[in-house]
Amino acid sequence: MRDQIAEAWHNRKSSRTADRQSLALSSISAGNPASNNTMLMPLPTSPESFSVNVISIEGNILGVTVKPDFTVENIKKIAMIHFYGQDTTKPISRYRLVHSSKFKQLVDEHYIDDEDINEYDELLLVEIRPTIVQENLSDEAFKGPNLEAIARATSDLPGRNAPKRMPSTECPADFQNEIRKILITLVQASTKILVHSSDAEKLYDIIKEKLETRCKPTNDPKVVKTLVEMGYPHKKVLKALRLRKSNMTEALEWLIEHQDDSDKEEDEEMDFLSLDTTEDSSGAGPSTSLNTKKSLKEACIELFEAENHDQTEKNLVNIVELLLESFRQYRRMEFKSNKRALRSLVEMGFKEKDIIGALKITGNDQANACEWLLGERRRSLQDLDEGLEVDGPIYKAIMSNPHIQLSLTNPRMLLAYLSMIESPASTNVWINDPEVSPVLSQISKTYHAEKYAIHMNRYT
Repeated sequence: MRDQIAEAWHNRKSSRTADRQSLALSSISAGNPASNNTMLMPLPTSPESFSVNVISIEGNILGVTVKPDFTVENIKKIAMIHFYGQDTTKPISRYRLVHSSKFKQLVDEHYIDDEDINEYDELLLVEIRPTIVQENLSDEAFKGPNLEAIARATSDLPGRNAPKRMPSTECPADFQNEIRKILITLVQASTKILVHSSDAEKLYDIIKEKLETRCKPTNDPKVVKTLVEMGYPHKKVLKALRLRKSNMTEALEWLIEHQDDSDKEEDEEMDFLSLDTTEDSSGAGPSTSLNTKKSLKEACIELFEAENHDQTEKNLVNIVELLLESFRQYRRMEFKSNKRALRSLVEMGFKEKDIIGALKITGNDQANACEWLLGERRRSLQDLDEGLEVDGPIYKAIMSNPHIQLSLTNPRMLLAYLSMIESPASTNVWINDPEVSPVLSQISKTYHAEKYAIHMNRYT
């Protein structure tokens, strides 16, 4: 059952018009598990698999990988679940599949081979409508408009040019990592400034509530039960719900994409990695010393229990560091190794288990992972997910800009920076904010100007 759900999901991602918000399997929690299991029973395997496209009435397209021993009804069920979920107003019995090029109605009980369905064929999912019998119709009633009538009817319509291909707006991975480091640097600097302001206590309460939600998520037992019944391990289900903030749809997406991951790391990851709670002499928060360590979970529990008994002061720097550490831990929990780098390192003779560990430590950097596997354990090889180096030219350029300096005193900017670190997709929201957008623009300009200067100095 898990294989068939995953197969439908990966085919859906390759569809030209796949809509991320249309994951129909999220409605399973409201349906009958027994009936869903019946609909998604696995079929006998066959080595000759190929892809066909199913087109809905609304024009949406789903790519389905099928095998010769699939029945037409299997394809129809997968398409119905994808397009309409468990919508009771759209029962499967009211729909049929039609071969688009052969103009042939497909019989549900027939196999793929029987219907002569080939690779990349397009199948139309159409509704079976009641037949309306009209008698005494003349031949004219069955004729459509001629070419002249069509030309007259469309003469006033404006001409349309073919849509132009838009350039990609995705940022390179190294740029995304640099921006993340810049945001972490700005959060740490802003926190040290705002800790002495009148807004410190209010900011503390907002960040504490966010941290408490991340450390103590509430999961619906019915959702957990539904996902476990699909065949996923209980610990992995809890991990998916934690990473996706108890959203069943997004948790199922994560489970499908990570179903081949090893389950050996679940115990370590669910308890989180180690968090250093040793404070330096300046009292600025966690240091890099490795003498005293606590798990993030233990640090959060200790903080919340102390506050419930009014035994601790509201230290803004400390709680922001805890929140940043939770972002780092969640990012590592979501790690998925780069397949190309994994394959290259396997060809070099390294063990796959060791390669995955090295890629996780180095943030999927193949060159650094190779050095790590060869015995190099330099700190510079690790993906520490920290701020910029204080002696670096980008740090100096960013922190010396007056517009960016002024933003460090604004509590709203601190919350915006934290939001973008937690979810990079939220940048699209903040970039339209009249207060935040000018600062983000200034950060981008300063960064690119400094990178260009570094590049020019390197080749002159």
